[in-house]
Amino acid sequence: MLIVYVILILLIGLLAWTFIGYPLFLILFSPILKKTYKISTSYFPKVTFMIMTYNEEKAILKKLENSTEIDYPKDKLEIFVVDSASTDRTQSIVNEFIKSFHKKFPSDKRIIKLIAQPKREGKASGINYGLKYANTNSEIIIITDGNAMLNKESIRNLIKHFYDEKVGGVCGRFEARDTQGTSVGSGGNIYWQIEKLLRWGESNLDSCIHMSGEITALRKGIINELDTTQLAEDFDMAVTIRKKGFRIIYEPEAIAYEPAPTNIIDLKTQKKRITIGTLQVLFKHKDMLFNQKYGWYGFIILPSHKLFQLLTPFALIFMFIFTLALFIINSNNLITVLLFIEIFMILLTMLSFALTLISLFNQSRILNFIKYFAASNWIVLLGWMDFVSGKRIVTWKKIESSREF
Repeated sequence: MLIVYVILILLIGLLAWTFIGYPLFLILFSPILKKTYKISTSYFPKVTFMIMTYNEEKAILKKLENSTEIDYPKDKLEIFVVDSASTDRTQSIVNEFIKSFHKKFPSDKRIIKLIAQPKREGKASGINYGLKYANTNSEIIIITDGNAMLNKESIRNLIKHFYDEKVGGVCGRFEARDTQGTSVGSGGNIYWQIEKLLRWGESNLDSCIHMSGEITALRKGIINELDTTQLAEDFDMAVTIRKKGFRIIYEPEAIAYEPAPTNIIDLKTQKKRITIGTLQVLFKHKDMLFNQKYGWYGFIILPSHKLFQLLTPFALIFMFIFTLALFIINSNNLITVLLFIEIFMILLTMLSFALTLISLFNQSRILNFIKYFAASNWIVLLGWMDFVSGKRIVTWKKIESSREF
C-alpha cells in the first residue's frame, strides 16, 4: 500500500513541477540569476540566410518578397533558397523571382541564389548541402522555413547577440497564427504563449531549450555538419551548441509568423514528428540530462522542458490508475477528492471534443486549450509507439494547412 502512495506522490510531483513549478521557478529566479553578456546593435558580420524548401509553390514568392525586404546591410547578406528536389513549381518561381528582382532593382547587388539539392533527404541534409555554398567570409548562418514570414528587423535583432563570442546560437520568436479561427489553431496559440515564457526564462538563466526551425541563427563553424539521422535537427543543433560550451539566446523581437495547423490530422503529423525527433535527441545526448557539467541547461532545463513533457501522458494515465486503485482498496477524503478532480477533467475533455463536433463554444480559449492539451498528449503516445517500433522517416511531411496565408 505504501509503495502505491509513494508512486502516486511522485507522479503528482512530476506533473506539478512540469506545468507549475518549473514555469514559476523561471519567472521568479531567472531574472535574479540572469547571466549577462555583450550585445552590439552596430555589429554587422556577413550573413548567409538560408530558406529551406520542399514543394513550397504556395508560399515561396511571398517568402522571397518578405526576405528581400528585411533590413540588413546589403553587402553583408546573401540569400539562398535551398530546395530539396521539389516536384512542383518552387524552383521555377524562385528563378523567375531572381531575374525579376535584379531587373527591377539593378543597383541591388545582394546575392540571391537557388541551391537545388538533387535528392530529397530531409531538412538536416538540405542544410548541410546549403552550407557547402555559403560564402567563406560568412560568420553567421540563419535558417528559416519557406512558409515562415519574418519581421523587418529580424536579422538585426538576431545578429546583435553574436557580438559576444560565448553566444553560439540565437532562437527567434515563433508566432503561430490562427488564420482560420479554428479550435486547433486557438489551442496552439495558447501553447506558444507558454512556450515563449519558458524560453525567455531559460535564456536568462543559461540557454533556451530549442532553436526554432522557422527562425534560427548559429555561429558558423560550431557545427560544420548536422546529423542527418535526426528528425528534430533544430533541437539537436541547440543541444550540440550548448554541449560545446556556447549559449543559446532567445530573441523575442526576431519574429517568424507562420499559419498554425488548423485540423487534428495536420497537428498529429507535426506533433508526432516532433515527439520522435525529441526522443532521438534525448537518447543521443542522454549524458547531459541532470548533469551539472552543463549548467542549468543540463541540470534543470533539458529534463524539465523536454523529458518530463514526454512523460506527461504516462504520468496522467498511471495517476488515474493508482488513484482509482487506492479509492477501491482504502479510500480516504484526499483520495476521493483527487479522483473526483481527475474524473471531472476527463469528462470536461470529452465534453470539449463533443462540443467541437456540433460547432459550439469553438471560441472558448479554456476549452480549446483542454482539447489541444489532450490531443497533444495522445499524439505523444503515438510518437512513443513509432519511436519504439523504429518508424523514423527523416524526410518531413509538409503541413498543408500551415501554407494557407
